[in-house]
Amino acid sequence: MSAVAVGRPRDPAIDAAVLAATVELLHEGGYAAPALEKVAARAGTTKAAMRRRWPVRQRLVIDALASVLVAPPVPDNHCTRCDLHESVRLLAEALDERLPAGVLAPLIADCSADPALHHHLLGTLVQPSREAAAVAVRRAVARGDLLPDVDPELFVDLLASVVYQRALFGGAPVDEAAARRLVDLLLRGVAVDFDELVRISRLPAGHRH
Repeated sequence: MSAVAVGRPRDPAIDAAVLAATVELLHEGGYAAPALEKVAARAGTTKAAMRRRWPVRQRLVIDALASVLVAPPVPDNHCTRCDLHESVRLLAEALDERLPAGVLAPLIADCSADPALHHHLLGTLVQPSREAAAVAVRRAVARGDLLPDVDPELFVDLLASVVYQRALFGGAPVDEAAARRLVDLLLRGVAVDFDELVRISRLPAGHRH
């Protein structure tokens, strides 16, 4: 029987140290700051070891940003207006408060010419929030709160586009008041009974059935 070469197993502690060092450098110096040599020195590892795990710098930055994002819960308040408002706020909080400032736009640009990198970025940083919001929209359609022909993916695109536009190109962050105005603007076009949704959203949580 021929011997099979087995590489050294990955050390989760070193992976965590590398990601934490990358996030620190992004906060300190922006997108250009985490050169592999600087990250390796701060994390107590080697550039060669990092290359085995992250063959290109963009993947390292994507995974580092993912490490500070929590998996978004699917809002379930028995209230369509409340669920959509919460979905917008969770996305805005992730972009405005959890991610280092000024990093997402150059990262997107840096990944745009490589389909595999672009797919990894979307799947890691964008899709989890989108899917949580889409589930909330599908539930609203199933409850009869939204028109039956509402496209959940398109509806989420409309919600998220405002948050991303402000995060990437500047403008006031999407705070609670702005999130409520955005949700209400869209609901007026797709709700079966918008006034009823407003009424439900004003009830105490235990009375929304």
